[in-house]
Order: sequence, then C-alpha cells, then structure tokens
Amino acid sequence: MKRIKKGDLVRMKTHDTGLVGIVVERHPRAISTTPAQLGIMWAGGSGKIDWEPEGWLEIISESG
Repeated sequence: MKRIKKGDLVRMKTHDTGLVGIVVERHPRAISTTPAQLGIMWAGGSGKIDWEPEGWLEIISESG
C-alpha cells in the first residue's frame, strides 16, 4: 500500500460518502499495531479536521 502524505487528495475506500478531502496532517503510529491517523479537510464538510485511519482512505491524486 502506498503511504498517503500531506497534500494528497483522498476519498474513503471503505464507505461511499461521495466526499473528497485533502490530507493536512499526519500522526505517526504510536505502536506497530496502531495505524497512522490522517487529518483530513473534507470538501463540503464541516470545516473542521477529521481524523481517519490511513487504511480507510485511498489516494485520488498525489501532491506534487
């Protein structure tokens, strides 16, 4: 699996929400069994950063 990074455009691969978001922050793994949490600003969302597990997301467009 390709590592998602700041600036990537993503969507949920586990749920069909229809939303697209940009990764604005990344919290590294606390321990090896804990997945990284990514701060996502969803287009059309609440305007707040939502924290999602990396495994729930897929990249739509990589940042340059």
